[in-house]
Amino acid sequence: MSTSDGGNQSGELCRRYPLAEIRWATHNFDDALLIGKGGFGKVFKGFMNYGATVVAIKRLNTESKQGAEEFWSEIKTLSTLRHPHLVTLIGYSDDCEEMILVYEYMANGTLADHLYKIRGQGNTNTHHLTWKDVKTTNILLDENWVAKIADFGLSKMGTAQTHVSTDVKGTFGYLDPEYFLTRRLTKKSDVYAFGVVLFEVLCARPPVDIRDDNNDEERSLPLWAQQCMKKGMLDQIIDPYLRGQIPPKRLKLFVKFANKCLHKHPQGRPTMAEVEGSLKHMLVSYGSLLKCTKSVSKVIMGFACVPSQGIFWGTKSLKNHNISRYGSENGFPRNLRTDPFDVTAARLYRRFKLAKIQAATNNFHENLVIEDVGYTKVYRGLIGRGNTEVAIRLWKEGKSRERNLDQFTAEMQVQSQLRHHHIVPLVGYCNDKHELILVYEYMVNKSLYHHLYGPNNSPLPWEKRLQICIGAARGLQYLHTGTKQTIIHHNLKPTSILLDENWAAKLSSLEFSVVQPTNGSTATGSTFFAGNVGYMDPEHLACSKLTVKSDVYSFGVILLEVLCGRKTMVITRGEAEVNLVRWFKSNVEWGTVDRITDPVLVDTIAPECLKEYVMIAENCVRCKGIERPSMDAVVGSLWSALQLQEAWLNKSHEAILPSHNQFSDGRVIVDIPE
Repeated sequence: MSTSDGGNQSGELCRRYPLAEIRWATHNFDDALLIGKGGFGKVFKGFMNYGATVVAIKRLNTESKQGAEEFWSEIKTLSTLRHPHLVTLIGYSDDCEEMILVYEYMANGTLADHLYKIRGQGNTNTHHLTWKDVKTTNILLDENWVAKIADFGLSKMGTAQTHVSTDVKGTFGYLDPEYFLTRRLTKKSDVYAFGVVLFEVLCARPPVDIRDDNNDEERSLPLWAQQCMKKGMLDQIIDPYLRGQIPPKRLKLFVKFANKCLHKHPQGRPTMAEVEGSLKHMLVSYGSLLKCTKSVSKVIMGFACVPSQGIFWGTKSLKNHNISRYGSENGFPRNLRTDPFDVTAARLYRRFKLAKIQAATNNFHENLVIEDVGYTKVYRGLIGRGNTEVAIRLWKEGKSRERNLDQFTAEMQVQSQLRHHHIVPLVGYCNDKHELILVYEYMVNKSLYHHLYGPNNSPLPWEKRLQICIGAARGLQYLHTGTKQTIIHHNLKPTSILLDENWAAKLSSLEFSVVQPTNGSTATGSTFFAGNVGYMDPEHLACSKLTVKSDVYSFGVILLEVLCGRKTMVITRGEAEVNLVRWFKSNVEWGTVDRITDPVLVDTIAPECLKEYVMIAENCVRCKGIERPSMDAVVGSLWSALQLQEAWLNKSHEAILPSHNQFSDGRVIVDIPE
């Protein structure tokens, strides 16, 4: 195995192929041999051993969010596993910085192909699965219709019952809500994902359906199925092809058990051994005994990471739904994507030569770095003969050029439509010698994050925190209602709230902004970002639904951080305190909000102000978007809270009245109220 895997020996059981042999097997990656594609890249049908052996060759796309970590994880996992219901990894190639995996070929494609994907394309050769064909491991199907699980790039191994992750990865619709809230990955997280698959099998539809004719309740398959169960309308969710095949008692039992897999508390979910036993019982009762008797629980590990089947995030799908999003092809002028300097947006700003940027940052000196997060690095710089301070944001090398260009042009496009005191102004740009750089006004007092969590900082007084929240809320209010088109920020967190020399809060990081469709339909976000997990709207997590109320939720989380002085996720704490939102709601219910307030704020907040603030924060982080307030209401409530705070302070000052008796040295005797 290549030394790039850290020196482990897990590659001994699979072969390392030279790239030339992979190219020969796929006719140089001929599209005629393409059999699938996903977030990782493309899968080709290949012919090894001079054409004698048919294989599936997965080639990781350099643009993919998955990378070397997932590539080597797949090799490590499958190299140590051999089971009739796991797809066999034959080999890999890492020549010329490629990441390619070679698997046994699954002649009958994926389960999703036979549930809905091929049918929807009008393929007359689709094999309609009867009810007794559906088994617990129906993911990929070989020539004998034996089901096998594939894709272990995100799987976790170890003896511990729980894996604590510093980063949340997964697919919309399959992600265990408990994992999302606590970052604790358990075997029950796989059970949740399998419960979603059981409903997919029954209903022949993807876990997230973004078609315009669906109402909000029907976007998420698990939520829709649970609603139909409560209303006694199971007949509404079954695949029409299966109606009449399933005895009512068996249907009721199947749905009840699938729903149990989706229990919101992991301890309420069954084990995979119990899942297998129940499904076997249903099939035996139905008159068909499973041929496979080995425990499925031994092969289901990592199932939550099986790629989303039938979640149509592709460009064609989104265009059909009139979803306009900055930073992507959809609703984004083609010429702006390929050459952002031929459009009006670019003409509004100064274009810098790279030499000027280098001079302004002392050739990108590390001592001038003011932020280094993810895909960009921000430097403090001087332009205009050294008289004007600016913030210079550089997209890092080694990342996808096309993705970087999308984000770069998206920021310019949205900034060109905005003029507001609480939005960080864009000064200019540089696209010289393959560098992508944006230049902004410099925010002297850095970010809200810096003052909440940065080292050696004096804690912000409560009044200042309120004023910052009001400024940020006004900026968000402007995006939602103050422009021609409603703009969803979609990247709101303390690092995107910057403070100028007067401590006025300004919103930044607009490269992921989403324009809400003018036809009233819901926008859709196809991804979530590692640093945003704690701020993500639960509805967005469940069904990719994205509205202005998603921003309201994120802002509500920031309000909690401002009050509590702690981050959204602290995985070293007990389970009840890991997630800030959950911990806050529990303390509101118990009437113990004072226990979670930042210790430096104790006795500095007016009781009525705290009551108003807690009320608006609690409303912002409600699970359902329809129950959350608008940003207009948030601004009003925060302003009221500030007025209550100032009135309380004035009253406290007035209570300290000077006495007429003075000492000869000029000291004043004052009465201090109890």
